[in-house]
Amino acid sequence: MSAPNRRLRLLTMGYGLLIFIWLSPEDNAVWPVALIGLGLALLSTVWLIQRRLGGSVFPARYVLIGGILLGGIVGLGGALSATGLMFFKNALHAHVFWDFPPAMVLAMLTRAPSWALAGGLAGLGIGCLWLWRGNRESKLKDEVEE
Repeated sequence: MSAPNRRLRLLTMGYGLLIFIWLSPEDNAVWPVALIGLGLALLSTVWLIQRRLGGSVFPARYVLIGGILLGGIVGLGGALSATGLMFFKNALHAHVFWDFPPAMVLAMLTRAPSWALAGGLAGLGIGCLWLWRGNRESKLKDEVEE
């Protein structure tokens, strides 16, 4: 396992500050919590990849399936994180009338399978672009050598 780099640690601290700022005001808009939850899932996945793979090379044959799986994990984690953040903000503010009603929290939770599918498809697209870019660079390198 390799140590996390400085930029990733600073990004994580900045993201924690963003969550702290979001928790303060009284609001019930869904899109900020959805974006914050998705970002939290993405940041957690980047930490996981960085801790497990570090600087090792990822074989090209695993790029597509890895992209689909990691994208699905990010999508599912985004919905679950957003649900958890909504619940935490409700508990933190402790009002008679919640910022996010239980029906809204449950609706976010029921979207988890579709978010996982969307994340998997996005991961597939990013994996295809990654392979295309690598193939294109190797062809350019071959042309320059000739």
